[in-house]
Amino acid sequence: MLQYFKINKQELKKLIADPIAPRQRAYHEIMWVQKGETKFLIDGDRFNVQANAFFIFPKDRIHQFLPKQVIKGQVIRFSEDLLNDFPRLLFSKFNHISEIKIVNSDNKSLELLFKLFELEYNLHSEKSLTIINLLKTIIYKLDDIKQKQFPCQNTYHYSIDSFDQFQILLDNHILEHKKVNFYAEKLHITPRKLGGIIKSILNKTTTEVISNRLLIECKRRLMYSNSSISEIAYDLGFEDNSYFTKFFKKLTQLTPKEYRRKTVIA
Repeated sequence: MLQYFKINKQELKKLIADPIAPRQRAYHEIMWVQKGETKFLIDGDRFNVQANAFFIFPKDRIHQFLPKQVIKGQVIRFSEDLLNDFPRLLFSKFNHISEIKIVNSDNKSLELLFKLFELEYNLHSEKSLTIINLLKTIIYKLDDIKQKQFPCQNTYHYSIDSFDQFQILLDNHILEHKKVNFYAEKLHITPRKLGGIIKSILNKTTTEVISNRLLIECKRRLMYSNSSISEIAYDLGFEDNSYFTKFFKKLTQLTPKEYRRKTVIA
């Protein structure tokens, strides 16, 4: 699956008046906010994105587009099987990787790439090798820009590859395993080495990252399910309801009950 379109002003006005409900898609989405600013809700976290910036929606994230004004932008949607390889870092479930700020020196090349992509997309009803390679070029260009925005700008490809594997392990095991040693052993590196990799990319400790990844699951269930707080605590592998509440309040300053009550889906 491959879709490309420019944000339509009239359609956007409809969305401002009546936003689409939160949704989960089986494809990745890249949105370029070229003028204006807009809001997004991603797995319970709200983001305000101002031009000039890209925002990445990895597949399976529960998200909602919440525009408050007309913006100018472009969108590419694609299924993972379209590309045999791409940098998974951009399509991480760690929310603060999702936004990529664009400076003037990169804007011109991205504009040219998107013009070529649009031309090729409109010329061919089916996916051509040219358009697939253009998509890969756009993704790798954004990945290169994002890596320069990390706390440590000398992040090596080995670190990026290890981080990609780490986040895949988190997605698969976060409900059962919450200890650093488990993930370090799976990656065949020491906990200290893993900590250095995480620090260079996210500027956080491994324990903080594991907790924040678990928090995403907590917020999802509190916002989008009718399960009781006790049921959610059990499903997420907490020892009891009080431990779940303590964990959640430490990271959000709210109890799960308060968070559920205060969270309003626009």
